[in-house]
Amino acid sequence: MRPMTLLPYLTGLGLATTAVVALDVGMEARPATVSWPASGVVATTPAPADRNGSAPPVDAVRSGADLPPGPPFPEHGSGTWHVVPPAGPGGGTGTPYAIEVEDGVVLPHGDDSFAAVVDHALRHPRGWSTRHVFRRVGGDEQPELRIRLTSQRTARSLCGFELPYDTSCRIGSIVHLSTARWFRGARTYGDDLRGYRIYAVNHEVGHFLGRGHETCPADGAPAPVMMQQTLSVDNDGLASITTGSDQGVTVTPDGKACEPNPWP
Repeated sequence: MRPMTLLPYLTGLGLATTAVVALDVGMEARPATVSWPASGVVATTPAPADRNGSAPPVDAVRSGADLPPGPPFPEHGSGTWHVVPPAGPGGGTGTPYAIEVEDGVVLPHGDDSFAAVVDHALRHPRGWSTRHVFRRVGGDEQPELRIRLTSQRTARSLCGFELPYDTSCRIGSIVHLSTARWFRGARTYGDDLRGYRIYAVNHEVGHFLGRGHETCPADGAPAPVMMQQTLSVDNDGLASITTGSDQGVTVTPDGKACEPNPWP
């Protein structure tokens, strides 16, 4: 399968190219300027408090939005992606989507384990399927949406790091799910890693469908899937974390705290 890449024309220039990825982006942290070197390997943008490019140590946790402790995860990838082929034939109606994994990212149970969670999220009756139909395609048809598992470093480079936390993002028609979060989840979800993964898929696909960020509507209510649940599920915490950063929503610290919820 021919790998997918974000650098089809940049690598031929023979020099570093800089672009600002900020025109049509949905994410849990707004993008920064992204630089691609001529070598074709995506450059990384370290966190403001992490000038060496490594994740903050667990004992230096400053916020509930920090990455939880847990198993090791793929930090580096090649900057190209390969399609995970569907098990059966395509066909049908709906928005065609492809599932891809960055080259160099190895999953303990194989690429199909990632694809199974994405398929489940997009087809479940509690998901977007009640309002929007998706159909999975392989390499034989051009997808309108690509959902990618992307290494921590590549995700940082592409999604930006205005907020000093690992996040996933949607850039145009491409969703990037960070391996850091895919393997570790979020403190807001505790031990419910599968629930967090479903949330991450639904949140970023929600951006693809044109939806912006939301806040907790009522104390004790399920958090809207478009709330930045990776960062916090209460408005006070979210307001504190995003102060000074334009996240596309005004968060009022009103004491409302929601429960984690992965479904639209």
